[in-house]
Amino acid sequence: MKTKGYNTRKLGLVVASLALAGCASLGNTPAQDRSFAAWSACQAAGRIPAGAQLTRVGPDGRYYYTYLDTGTQGIKDCMAEYFRVGRIVSP
Repeated sequence: MKTKGYNTRKLGLVVASLALAGCASLGNTPAQDRSFAAWSACQAAGRIPAGAQLTRVGPDGRYYYTYLDTGTQGIKDCMAEYFRVGRIVSP
């Protein structure tokens, strides 16, 4: 019985350690940070329609958004401009 309790505690410690290690990696990747920065810059420049919302950014920086109106090409153009030159040049 004691051996079983020891193994259960040991397993519990291993699971807890893995869970804590997983939580340490929950920060954004550099690619995600760049996509969030691009979205913010495009919003500040007024190039993202009011009805558009950034819904998700993948670890590779791929971004997903929803919108209520037209304007997707403007969003794509603005994001591409930011990725190309690192800032928004045209209004």
